Amino acid sequence: MTIKTYGVTSPTADGATLAQEELARNGFAVLRGALSLSVVAAMREALDRLLTVQTARFGGEERLSEIGDAWLVRAPLQEEPIFLELLRLPALDVIVEATLGPAALVMQQNGIILPPMAATHHQQSWHRDLPYQEFTSSKPIALGSLAVLDSFTADSGGTRFLPGSHRHESFPSEDYVARWAYQPEAAAGDVVVFDAMVFHAGGVNSGQFPRRAVNTLFGIPLLAQQVALTAKPDMDPKMRRRLGLDYQPAAGADAWRAARHARLHGKKP
Repeated sequence: MTIKTYGVTSPTADGATLAQEELARNGFAVLRGALSLSVVAAMREALDRLLTVQTARFGGEERLSEIGDAWLVRAPLQEEPIFLELLRLPALDVIVEATLGPAALVMQQNGIILPPMAATHHQQSWHRDLPYQEFTSSKPIALGSLAVLDSFTADSGGTRFLPGSHRHESFPSEDYVARWAYQPEAAAGDVVVFDAMVFHAGGVNSGQFPRRAVNTLFGIPLLAQQVALTAKPDMDPKMRRRLGLDYQPAAGADAWRAARHARLHGKKP
């Protein structure tokens, strides 16, 4: 179908995918079927396991609740290598590099589990993934990507978005939120990619089972990572770059010069 226009002098740039256009205009897009169901099942198991381990390691759910971190798994890729696969998804990688450039790195990765039976969760509050920042930029500086492990629906508490809010500095009124908040449906295996500055919030999970997702936040190297990520054996150069291993601060001027000299001569720092 040909869409007729009148007086349009700036059409969308050739080569942009629909997902890229939705991301630019609305602040979010859904990449359908990005993960195989077998990988989704393995990630569910790994996330549940890490939730138990990390909760116990910190002293229990009550202690985590004190800092607003209950039902969250921090930096799962550090403890379960399967979550590195989210950095290898072709459809996501294309958008990350097209939007942020080849030097984009992982700022943080968190597993978000919405408890069932309409229980509360810290992520149900409206926020940006660069919190406390009240500015806009002409181009994105960070992207979130929610790997959907349990389907996002109204009943399961799928993430809600305020379309276009990445273009406005301040949070809108309650009436505006009530009218314009949008909750896209997404199946297990989809990835919801979004501008880190778009306002969003988890929904309320009124079902009988937890709703799980993994949010990987990518950003330009000017931004600080939440956790200092570490290398794994035989990690390829692109994965090292994506994890920010080539951008971590040096211990001092001599160490910085040594690392720079090693890179110039094709050696590992």
